[in-house]
Amino acid sequence: SGVDGRIVVQAINGKNGQHNYWTRKLDVSMVMENLTVTVSRKLRGIERRPKEKPRKSPQLTPNPPPLPHNPHPTTPSTGYSTTPPHTPTDDPLPPPMLPHALIPEPVSYKDLSPADLKALIQSTLVRLKEHGREHTMKLGITPEGVQEGVPETELEANLDVIKSIAAATGCGLRVTATRKLPKNMVCAEVLLRMDSESTYIDMRLAICGNVDSGKSTLTGVLTRGGLDDGRGLVRAKVFNHKHEQDTGRTSSVSEQHLGFDANGETVNYAELHGGEGNGTHTGTAKTHHKITPKELSGRSAKVVTLYDLAGHEKYLKTTVQGMTGTAPDYACIVISANNGIQRMTKEHLGLCLALKIPFFIVVTRLDSTPPPVLKTTLESITKMLKLPTVRKLPYYVKKHDDVVISAKNLKNDKICPIFQVSNVTGANVPLLIEFLNLAPVRKDWSTLAKMPKELIIDSTFYVTGVGTVVGGIITKGTFKVNDTLYLGPSGNGVFRPVQIKSIQVKGLDVHEVEAGHDAAFALKKEKRNAIRKGNVLLEYTPKTPPAAYREFTAEIIVLYHSTTIKSRYEPVIHCSTIRQSAVITLINGTELLRTGDKAIVRFKFLYRPEYLTLGSKLVFREGRTKGLGTVTGVLDPNTKTWVGQSGAVSDAAEKPPVLDKEEGAEKCGDGAGG
Repeated sequence: SGVDGRIVVQAINGKNGQHNYWTRKLDVSMVMENLTVTVSRKLRGIERRPKEKPRKSPQLTPNPPPLPHNPHPTTPSTGYSTTPPHTPTDDPLPPPMLPHALIPEPVSYKDLSPADLKALIQSTLVRLKEHGREHTMKLGITPEGVQEGVPETELEANLDVIKSIAAATGCGLRVTATRKLPKNMVCAEVLLRMDSESTYIDMRLAICGNVDSGKSTLTGVLTRGGLDDGRGLVRAKVFNHKHEQDTGRTSSVSEQHLGFDANGETVNYAELHGGEGNGTHTGTAKTHHKITPKELSGRSAKVVTLYDLAGHEKYLKTTVQGMTGTAPDYACIVISANNGIQRMTKEHLGLCLALKIPFFIVVTRLDSTPPPVLKTTLESITKMLKLPTVRKLPYYVKKHDDVVISAKNLKNDKICPIFQVSNVTGANVPLLIEFLNLAPVRKDWSTLAKMPKELIIDSTFYVTGVGTVVGGIITKGTFKVNDTLYLGPSGNGVFRPVQIKSIQVKGLDVHEVEAGHDAAFALKKEKRNAIRKGNVLLEYTPKTPPAAYREFTAEIIVLYHSTTIKSRYEPVIHCSTIRQSAVITLINGTELLRTGDKAIVRFKFLYRPEYLTLGSKLVFREGRTKGLGTVTGVLDPNTKTWVGQSGAVSDAAEKPPVLDKEEGAEKCGDGAGG
């Protein structure tokens, strides 16, 4: 349990057969001479054992008769057996405690002893692994959150100790907030971020909003470091296709990267500012060095991947695909100050709410909007966020302290930070960059990395001399070179084994990659035309191969429909990277659905089975009709039984069988349904 640490002593009373638990700071060697000691290294807390019927406990007798092949000899000094007593499986022992909980962070670090400093370093390493390679150390603040403070004259001495802890744990350091208290006292918060050449923190951000609101320009300003000229200078560096530059409208998902080093400085602007990124925005974009993703990932401790989505209504299916397939941690809704809230702004806001993605709002064109118009736009945003269906607390970010508060609370999905920026003058852009630097990753990828492997494929391409390459987001597990995995499902729902030849993460060759990263995998002896969006790479289990499902049930809510939805209705289903038309075969408990109705509905894919998991979020659409739902059951193709909810009231309630469109599948290609 560490030097002079808290240990748990289990004293066994041979007469009464009772167990007593308590904690003290004891010398382990002294206790071993008198008591049987059970040390729980992972103990979070100790509570008094509840009263229950007494049970017989093993009693300790002096000099017990030796047993044949006894692996536990007696202690020479006392004669008591050192064999640990048998503990019944139902004995309510205290729950395991993580090592770092044994050593809480002190209010002041200046007077730590070498032993305490060493123990604090070990606990800090555990905290870093638990919190996704980042941890905030608090100075002058108790573990309960009380701001006691430290003398202002001792601030630098305390920071020097924290710097030594950061150096010992291989971290960078950034003081994120300081606050002065009465009587010349001060408290501070310091962000530690692990610095490693082999891996980094990967956070994904979806940039959405109405057409012509400044999404691509904002993405270019953040990633290129230069300011716009008001005539589309920066957005031209973000577009993927020539027709996008001609029309000025994004029609695809553009992927851009913003990197931060361990100290929180921007890596994208390092070349311009003499090797040290400081987040300032001066000059024009044409004077800035464009850093490649390979250079960015090699020099960054945290990479924010920005997905610039389409804003026009006719590209809504591409936007939905980007929101569901990229698994973003957060969403940024861009609103033009002079245009205000438009219909597509509400559509994208509804997608964020449906997929439970925390979001923040950026109001652009601050320099060209008259104050009365800006005031009207901000009032309409506040009114929209306070609607019963949204229920977010508007929080306007105007200074650095607001940035820290917003970054801490955005993950809880209770508030909505609102930034007011100008891409031409650069007003408040540094606040937005600092916010992206401090915002934590939403998912616990360290836990997901220990689960069976799963990769969602969102792109395929062929590289000359390498072969077929697939790319996507690793949602579970750890992938290594030469691993054998299941690839599928094919058109008839079959998974086949494949082997990984090599792995790249943002152009950098790696031997293994964990959950939470975008990666590209070169597969051995695979044809590109045999792989499509919606396929997955899964853990190889020869005895129990995965299954693909044609029919499933979902608990849905209709967001909008002009009339009614009945059986045989055929919307397009978006679930992760899946995009396929499906038909409603059964509506549980009713015959039709209108806007705002909820029901459990049975769907059947029209063209091919897909890989689904219970609890997956889906969006269905058809024209302006939109709805959302959660997968609650699937029909096992082998046993013809339902896993989860079947969605049926009775067999008699089902409608006549719906004909499959197998022939139409060959004509329509991927079955996207338009």
